[in-house]
Amino acid sequence: RRIGLGVVASVIALPAWADNYVWRLQTNLNPGDPGHVAVEERFAKLVNEMSDGRMTFEVFSVGALFPIADGLEAVGAGVAEMAMLTGGYYAGKLGPVASIESGVPGGLRSPLESFDFFYKKGFIDIAREAYQPYNVFYLGPQVSPQWDIVSNKPIRSVADFGGLKIRAFGLEANWFESMGASPVFMAGSELYTALATGALEAARWASPTGNKNISLHEVAKYYIQPSLMPVPNNFFAVNLDAWNALPGDLQAILREAAMLSSLDYLMTGMKQDAQSLLDMQAAGMELVAIPAEEHAVMEEAARVQWRAYAQQGGLAEKAVNMLDEYLTELGRGDE
Repeated sequence: RRIGLGVVASVIALPAWADNYVWRLQTNLNPGDPGHVAVEERFAKLVNEMSDGRMTFEVFSVGALFPIADGLEAVGAGVAEMAMLTGGYYAGKLGPVASIESGVPGGLRSPLESFDFFYKKGFIDIAREAYQPYNVFYLGPQVSPQWDIVSNKPIRSVADFGGLKIRAFGLEANWFESMGASPVFMAGSELYTALATGALEAARWASPTGNKNISLHEVAKYYIQPSLMPVPNNFFAVNLDAWNALPGDLQAILREAAMLSSLDYLMTGMKQDAQSLLDMQAAGMELVAIPAEEHAVMEEAARVQWRAYAQQGGLAEKAVNMLDEYLTELGRGDE
């Protein structure tokens, strides 16, 4: 007995692996910036290879599809199925969890601590709960090399922050302000001109390579060490509807690719940053070292800021308690 092809098609469902997915992915950086390269050259390629070509990405640089300040709403609305975002930009909408997620000074001190905190301690579950109301699935952090301060004034003590016009946002801005600075938020594309004209005296923008790539060493004389943001991160944001529509194996591939590409970003960045610091010094930039005792005072001022978030209750309190508990496990709970 013969069965028509139409009947066969209605009886035998096509397997999930027969689907192909092409997603738009906007980063929060420009082409050539280490974080953008890590997404385009590592994350997107990993997903394509691991899925045997079933999932591919069109990768766009910052601002190509939507302004970065609107990233949360844009991903939630499906303007892009995915984006690389910076949580601290959205603290005004999500609350303190966004700042803690993107890395707070006076807390974690190494990328390995950050991976452990997210994936083993379980902070990633708090982040996912915080972003879900915006129809965003928090896929995972893109743990970054350190983000440093460049300045036209040497910064060696808390007193040196007095009246300093410095680019910052979120908790970091509140922290600098508590030490006497005058924080200003502006886009990375505006920093060169702002430092050159004196509209800014200092900026905390990116890693050594990121700072060099936008030529901040040409308009800022001093590079401040040690880093006041030693373990920051961006994160992979996914439209929740698009995420839920994926088969389980592709969801697993995305999770693994996010972790692997972040590790690759760190290893590549470590070598690039060492060379970038040497290049900027050769061009005339001076490294300024904050003494250990002053650095400890700065870190304590930061801890006062983020520990106060616990007073808001809910996810904020849960996040602060988890971070404090983790620092205790590391032997730094009395800081």
